[in-house]
Amino acid sequence: MRKSRICYVGALGLALAVAIPGSAMGQDVQNLEAGFQPQTDANVVFGAPANLSGKPSKKGTLRVNTFLSGTGPPPSLQIADIHLPEELTINGKGLKQCSPADIGGLVADQARAACSKSLVGTGLAFILGVSVQGDALLFNGTNNTVLVHISVGAAPPVTLVGQLQKSPLGPPYGQVLHIPVNPPAGPVPPGITVQRTELTRISKTFKDKKILKKAKKAKKQGNTKKYKKLKKKAKKSYVSAKCTDGTLSYRADFIHAAPDPTQSPTFEQPCTS
Repeated sequence: MRKSRICYVGALGLALAVAIPGSAMGQDVQNLEAGFQPQTDANVVFGAPANLSGKPSKKGTLRVNTFLSGTGPPPSLQIADIHLPEELTINGKGLKQCSPADIGGLVADQARAACSKSLVGTGLAFILGVSVQGDALLFNGTNNTVLVHISVGAAPPVTLVGQLQKSPLGPPYGQVLHIPVNPPAGPVPPGITVQRTELTRISKTFKDKKILKKAKKAKKQGNTKKYKKLKKKAKKSYVSAKCTDGTLSYRADFIHAAPDPTQSPTFEQPCTS
């Protein structure tokens, strides 16, 4: 009898695919598409150049899609590492935070309501063999984490906890979203196969309340120059980017249980400065 295995492909963007059964022969291929534009809630077209400058954009929208292709069995994924361009930054400091316990077991609409102020991304997900389209949501988590919430039809909702870290690969990559997927390290239950998850809009502008509090204090003290500087500094974008060498480079490392090999698709987006 063939041994059942759990697998989850993708994330942030943060995009994901969960699957069971498997054999190292004739495996499905894991794919990555990504893109950024310097506007809030922009319609990001994969492959379209980003018109940026040499300084970080004040606003921005990131889109990430990971999906399975082929006719073979899905590989057994343990960890998903999503490497972002060194010119792109995700920063949720000062933004309302959401914990896994706040949205665990909830369907998409309930999760939105529970952590509406922490919602930083929306998208869609598809389960293999099911025609119903589901939801993919991204939340600003506690302790520099990103929560990826997947809810499709009658399948149990899944919340993955990704840790934002410095990419060990170095340039051309900056941050990496490190996501444990398979139990016991990850939460993906058996029996679910999400073929594609696409986070179409990872975007959020917000005001850092701690900095605003300092600004109000400076104003009360009559320090107008400091007040204006802090008020401007308090305005933040969850995702921003700049252009340095004409290319924004993305990579996903899908690390599998033996004997399945790691798959590392890449995607490049041209940018102008």
